[in-house]
Amino acid sequence: MRRLGAAATLLLLLTACRTDPALHGQCIGPGQYRLTVDRCHVFDREQLQRDLRGLAAQKCPDGAGELEVVQSIPSRQGSLFGECLRSGALRAEVRCR
Repeated sequence: MRRLGAAATLLLLLTACRTDPALHGQCIGPGQYRLTVDRCHVFDREQLQRDLRGLAAQKCPDGAGELEVVQSIPSRQGSLFGECLRSGALRAEVRCR
């Protein structure tokens, strides 16, 4: 019975963070994007910055410039059961080349 309970808990944790990280890019001008990354499980700020650079590469197929105006924002990741112990979010702007 305990194994079944542990398996159910693990499944619940995995489904709650299945969209981890949440990546969003909004066009704010010609070749310019505002990018947001929000993670349920964050090890360090560099992890979030790697996510931002990956999103910038998706939005700018010919190459992206440096991340600008990088700022921490409140994470929207949350849960009923507390599985997001170290959530974090960053926002930045990027210009495509």
